[in-house]
Amino acid sequence: MQEGKQVEVTLTNPIDSARRDELIIIPLSELGGVSADGFVVRQGEKILAAQAEDTDFDGKADAIAFLAGFGPSESVKVSIVAGEAAKPAVRAHAEISILSSRPEAKTGGTEVSDGEYVSKKELVMDLEHKIHDKWYRFEGPLIESEKVGYRLYWDKRGAIDAYGKPSDMFVGDAHRGNHHTLQPWGRDILFNGKAIGVGGLGLGTDINRFSPAGAPYSKVIIGSDGPIRASYRIEFKQVQYKGKEYELVWDVSMSAGQHYMANEVKVLKGGELEMLAGLTNHSKLPGVTGRYCWAEPGKLDWVGTFGKQVAEDEVPEMAAKSKEQMGLGLLWEHELLAKLDINEIEFDAAFKASEQIKYYALTTYNGEPESPIMTGEEFYAYMEELARCLANPIEIKVGK
Repeated sequence: MQEGKQVEVTLTNPIDSARRDELIIIPLSELGGVSADGFVVRQGEKILAAQAEDTDFDGKADAIAFLAGFGPSESVKVSIVAGEAAKPAVRAHAEISILSSRPEAKTGGTEVSDGEYVSKKELVMDLEHKIHDKWYRFEGPLIESEKVGYRLYWDKRGAIDAYGKPSDMFVGDAHRGNHHTLQPWGRDILFNGKAIGVGGLGLGTDINRFSPAGAPYSKVIIGSDGPIRASYRIEFKQVQYKGKEYELVWDVSMSAGQHYMANEVKVLKGGELEMLAGLTNHSKLPGVTGRYCWAEPGKLDWVGTFGKQVAEDEVPEMAAKSKEQMGLGLLWEHELLAKLDINEIEFDAAFKASEQIKYYALTTYNGEPESPIMTGEEFYAYMEELARCLANPIEIKVGK
C-alpha cells in the first residue's frame, strides 16, 4: 500500500438493534493497494482489532478482517491505512494436532500439550485411525472463541462436541486432565450419544444420514488461527452416496465474542447432493425446553433447546452440586430447507439437494464468566436476535 494512502469504508447496520463484535471481512481485491503485510484499521482515533485473513485456505492472505460495534441503524466510517498495529488479544483459535510419536509429527509443526502432540497447518487422516486411539488431540479439529469451544470427531461418527468455559482460558492452551469433570479451563459439557452434535454435517434427509467424516480421504486445513477469527476446512474425497461419488469441502469458522460456528459446505464433484445439519435433541429431559422459529420475514429459521442438558460431571461431588445449564441452537436460511426432521436423537435440518449450503450452530453455557445466558427466555431471545442479525449482515461500501 502506498505510503500515506488510505481507503475509506462505510459500514451500515441495516436493523434497529445494537450489535457488538461484528466481524467484517473485506477482500483485498476491493481495497486497491492494501497489503495484508501491514495495515491498521481506524474508526476515528480508535484502532480496531484486525487480522489478515485466508478465506480460500490456500495459505495466502486474501482479505482483511476486523471487529466493529454498531448502534441501532448506525453507519460508521473506518479507514484502512498502511502501518503496524499492536496485535489484539487472542479471542479465537483453531487447531489440528497429531500425537508426537506419529510419523506426521516429524515433518514440522508446533508442540502443544506439553509436547504430547504437535499442531499442524494441515493434516491428512491416516486410514488406520480408529475411534479413541488418541492419535489426534481432541479426536479431531478444535475451534473456539473466548465464549465456547467445539471439537469434531474426525471419524465415521462426525459428531461435534462442545466445551463449556468458566474462564477466559483457551481449551487449546490449557486442556489437561480429565475433560469430563470441571477444570479451571472448562469441560466437555455435551453428551451426543448417536447424534451428530452441534451442527454436525450429514448426507441424507433424516436420521438415516451418515457423516462424510468416514470418507476414504479427508484432510483438515487450518485457515486462520486468531486472534479475532479462526477457521478450518475439511476436504472429503471418494464419498459414496446413492451410487455416485462426490468430493466436497466443509468450512467452519468462529469469531471473537460469538458462540456460533458458521458452516459452509460446497460440493466440488458429483453435482447436487442431499445434505443436512444436525443438532442433538435433549428436549425430553426433565427441565429442558425447546422452541423453533419458522419462515419469519427478515430472520433465519432456527431450532433450539435450553436447560439442564449438560453431560453429568464424572466426579460425583461435582455432579451433586452442579447447576450447569446450556443452550443448543441451529440456524439456516428458510429457502434452503426441504424439511425439518425431529426425532428422539436429533433435530435434522434437511436441505434441498444442492451443491452448496450454509448454516450456523451454537452452544451457550451458564458458567461463562461474562454475561452468561441463565434462563430459557434469555436463550430464546438471544436466538431470535441472532437469527435477525445473521439474516441482515452489515452493509459494506468501499470508497467515499
